[in-house]
Amino acid sequence: MTDQVKWFSSKNINAPQLSNTWGCMISVLDACLVTGFGSQLTSSLVVDDGVAIATFGSNHNIEQFQWIEISGSNIAELNTEFKVLGVTSNTLEFLVDLPDQVVSGTISCKLASAGWTKTFSGADKAVYQAKDIAANPYFLRVDNSLDTVYTTTYAKFAKVGILESCTGIDDIGGNQAPFDSTNPTKNWVGTGSGATAINGWAKWYYATTIDSNVQSTWTEANAARNGDRDWVLVATKDSFFILPSVAPNTSNDNYRHCATAYGFGVFEGWDIPFLSAQIQYASVNASRGYSGAGTTFCSSSFNGLILLKDTKGGYQPDTFTRVNFTLASNGYTGNLSVFQRNTGDNIYHCPFLCIDKSNYLIGEPPLLRCVMNETASTEPAYALFTEDNRAYLKRRFLGDSLRFGSILIDLGEVY
Repeated sequence: MTDQVKWFSSKNINAPQLSNTWGCMISVLDACLVTGFGSQLTSSLVVDDGVAIATFGSNHNIEQFQWIEISGSNIAELNTEFKVLGVTSNTLEFLVDLPDQVVSGTISCKLASAGWTKTFSGADKAVYQAKDIAANPYFLRVDNSLDTVYTTTYAKFAKVGILESCTGIDDIGGNQAPFDSTNPTKNWVGTGSGATAINGWAKWYYATTIDSNVQSTWTEANAARNGDRDWVLVATKDSFFILPSVAPNTSNDNYRHCATAYGFGVFEGWDIPFLSAQIQYASVNASRGYSGAGTTFCSSSFNGLILLKDTKGGYQPDTFTRVNFTLASNGYTGNLSVFQRNTGDNIYHCPFLCIDKSNYLIGEPPLLRCVMNETASTEPAYALFTEDNRAYLKRRFLGDSLRFGSILIDLGEVY
């Protein structure tokens, strides 16, 4: 992977939060994919031996390997994007091809967006398209609005789907995934009322009743807990994943920072768009599995990968397929140790492998890798490390059947 990999966190300054409200998923996606966020003025910017050092008047909350966008410099070559390589609480360092100097101007710095487009928008709805539409010409529709059959206190989520074509925010008439030809609006339009209401099919949940005990089963009708959830979003020019925690930050549970992995993108070398979500078509009072159940990467035994097409070019929008955890000892990422780890070794990891409905191999999904070492319950929400000139982010993760672990995100080459 040689493309720019941009990552964002709920810990960054002015980051939009995933709270117990409708529409906040749209705010997070807008900020990371489309606009960037967290603009801050620098107190100084100097270039020394090919390294630019930006100093701030207070903690900037920008982290290593994030991409920043500089503006306001009197040096035109500096008014662009850079990967952060060195970090202290109030300084950032990045490489530049410029002579030594003190840079003047009213210089500001923000997290650079992934460069995607918000093609259409509506009330708590959006349709996004990748920066590189040659690699990924498909659309991601996100409906984060309150459906008329639903109640505002219920679980909060976005209904999501792949669209092959789109001419407006409510255009759902073309080829899409997931899709049920016997119920064409199954993924988008709620039905029933009260306890029999059904709302959505492929979903990105971010606020549920789960609070101090993430091991509980739950229903959508249970009142969602107030509070913000931590999240990480990582994106390339054609694919992205957002990994929100399952419980609010105020929870005292050891596993409150465990995440699920939602995403949209394409497989390298294939005309096959994918969608990672929680697959759930049931009434609001139906008992849901534990926090990580029913999501694409919850276990190697779950058919949870949503594809629009198969390897032969045929459509398969109603048949969900498999992500194989190639060397995970029990089919979960980061849950148990596959091999004994030598002292000083980094995390052991391996690729995920994906198949279509006919069991043909597609290959590796972008960005994510399977962790082969046991994850301690005391580990932080995420941690960075480098290996062989590549940067990685290890994110706490929750699989099916209460399998607590972690998942790895490949942030690309360090230099």
